[in-house]
Amino acid sequence: MFATERQDKILEILSEKGAVSITNLVKVFGVSAETIRRDLLTMEGQGRLSRVHGGAVAKRNMKPFYDLQERNKAYSRQKQDLAKLAAEFVTEGDIIAIDSGSTAIFFAEALRIRKIPLTVVTYSLDVFNILCQQKQISVILSGGHYMPAENSFYGQIALESLRALHVKKLFLCPSGLSYDEGIWDYQNELVQIQKQLLSAADEVYILADSSKFEKKALLKLADMSTKYRYITDGDLSEEMRELYLEKGYNISIGGSKK
Repeated sequence: MFATERQDKILEILSEKGAVSITNLVKVFGVSAETIRRDLLTMEGQGRLSRVHGGAVAKRNMKPFYDLQERNKAYSRQKQDLAKLAAEFVTEGDIIAIDSGSTAIFFAEALRIRKIPLTVVTYSLDVFNILCQQKQISVILSGGHYMPAENSFYGQIALESLRALHVKKLFLCPSGLSYDEGIWDYQNELVQIQKQLLSAADEVYILADSSKFEKKALLKLADMSTKYRYITDGDLSEEMRELYLEKGYNISIGGSKK
């Protein structure tokens, strides 16, 4: 097989899986690892992919931003699957913080169903409304300026109220994450709140459905960290999962591949 043919096939695999590893490509094509590395280097130079340690990922693009109502409808099965798994990491008596957005709403619903005693800190009015009627759950809602489009609070008052708090676990729901370029989101006002919550938490759980992997948004929220746990759904390809695991990222998969 000519190099150009092999590279076209690599691009087909990337289009389907989102990621490829050098180890798997060596098996597929029966060539040396050095040959595959040269292929990936050539393809990166052509702007066809992005190389990462141990392989490559599809050319990164911007995760589209939709309003909250639209996001509540998109990838609902995937968000439900990962939210159910994420809720299992909450134990009785925990003090946790929950981000805002559509994934946070699914996560709050999963917690409501679990019915365990805990304390929840949030700046999302949706999360508050879901959990405030649960007798076993104590909810702390930050004040501040109200953002109708996200049904959330932001600004100096919200930041000051959150600076006075410390939580055991944070469940963060960003718009995108990238293997080596970090965790991303869109709303500058809310990113400030998210950063404050990151600084206040002992443990961080990143809730991101499979469509958000290797996607970037407008604003960098944080670097990737092997200390965080990344919770996603069964639609994440095995190739993508392997690359993240090889880097030392802790990936947990909720639900099954559909």
